[in-house]
Amino acid sequence: MNKANKIILAIAAVLLLALTWTLVRGYQAQKLLSSQNQELQEQLEKLTKEEKRSAVMQRVNAQLEEIANEERRISEEQRDAAEQQTEVAEQMRRNAELERQNALTAEQRAVEASTVAQSQRQIAEQQRAEAEQSKRVADTLTYISLGRTLGQTAITQYNAGNNELADLLAYTACLFTNRYRGDIYSPTVYQALAMTSQNKKVWNKHKGSITDIAFSDDLSGYMISVSTYGEIMKHTNYNTGSLKSEILLSNPRYDFRDCYVVRSTNTIYALSRSGHLVIIDNKNKVDVIEVNIPKPKEMDEAGSQFILFGEEGMALFDSEKRTIVQEKKLPFKIEFISRYQNSPVAFDRQGQMHIIKSFSNIETSKVPFKGQVTAFAESKNQHMQAYGMNDGTINIINGKGEKIRLVGHLSHISKVKVDGGRLYSSSYDGTLNLWLYNSAKIEPMTLFTTRGWIINFTFDLKKSGVWSGDQNGNLTEALISVPQMQERLKNKLKRNLTREEWNYYIGRNVPYENIK
Repeated sequence: MNKANKIILAIAAVLLLALTWTLVRGYQAQKLLSSQNQELQEQLEKLTKEEKRSAVMQRVNAQLEEIANEERRISEEQRDAAEQQTEVAEQMRRNAELERQNALTAEQRAVEASTVAQSQRQIAEQQRAEAEQSKRVADTLTYISLGRTLGQTAITQYNAGNNELADLLAYTACLFTNRYRGDIYSPTVYQALAMTSQNKKVWNKHKGSITDIAFSDDLSGYMISVSTYGEIMKHTNYNTGSLKSEILLSNPRYDFRDCYVVRSTNTIYALSRSGHLVIIDNKNKVDVIEVNIPKPKEMDEAGSQFILFGEEGMALFDSEKRTIVQEKKLPFKIEFISRYQNSPVAFDRQGQMHIIKSFSNIETSKVPFKGQVTAFAESKNQHMQAYGMNDGTINIINGKGEKIRLVGHLSHISKVKVDGGRLYSSSYDGTLNLWLYNSAKIEPMTLFTTRGWIINFTFDLKKSGVWSGDQNGNLTEALISVPQMQERLKNKLKRNLTREEWNYYIGRNVPYENIK
């Protein structure tokens, strides 16, 4: 092969190679363009989709914007409406506040008016209450005064022998007095009650003068009395009105002046002026102890011992050993024995009182009143002392330290006793009196009278009755319990007051009522 052919072939080969390369490059370029075209197509499609989406989004945004604008418009309308409502509410609030202020003002005025009305009502109520109280006071005073008048009329009718009418008037007097809280111990009311209830009973039991009375305990339920004729008597059923008596000792050689019952053992002691102490146990066994002091007259218990007093001496008796353990002569003459400041006290005939603190310790002082003291009693609760005198008067020192002289007995005071604000006194004039010593005007009320000297008296255990003994040997019981006397009087009533009796004794202005 020639050189030209080789060159041609070489050129042809080069051309072919160049063509091939061109083709390859063209193919590659075409492929690249195709790929780019595809990519651009995809991008276009993507952009198209995005454009469409953007358009949709724009439309959505536009719609949302439109909705937002609508909502804003609505919101603005609502805000405007709210502002209008707020303004209206504020106006209403101002109106309400104004109305509230007006209401408060009206309420304040109403309260002020109510206060004024209440004050006026209270004044009216007070005036009414005062008027009612004045009426009640007036009625009370009227009925209390009427009760006292009826009591006095009852006493007059009783003394005249009109017992039935006296009973009716006395009970009516008590009825009005109790109802209007008057003092049932007013002299006329109480005496009328005592008379008409027949509070007094008498039993002639002793031959000699009854000098002392003593009670056992509630369970044993008996009473002892002794006399100057040497008698010791035991009485049962004393609280039923049907007295049953038993003679424990009767010996004229004895002259008993004092007796005592030891309630723990029911042992009876009786002191005789003859110089003997008689002891009777609960089986009625009698023992006699001689007492060597001049004219024994009274005794006082001191635990298991007794102090025995004579006119000029005293002895100490041991009740367990039943023997005199000590004797003592006194430099004064004893008139009588009582108790003061929880100790025995002896009164002499020279105007002195001697407090027996112990057997060896005696305190002497002067009696605060002139004259011979024959009876004495004190009340520690009321801070008072009562001195009965031999001329029949009673001198008291009340809780204020005032000295008052009571006149009501005609002779020698034999005994005085104090119970609360009441003073009881007996006398040789045969009367037993009751005194209300705290009253503005102290007057005696006679519970009963006897035909002989009253030597002694004492209360029963319940203090519903008082028992006395006189020189004629009489035991007298007087009921002093107001409720029991009223009950007894009520049971005696056989009828009511007639209207004529009511109008005459009580008055037409007092409404009639049945009292039975």
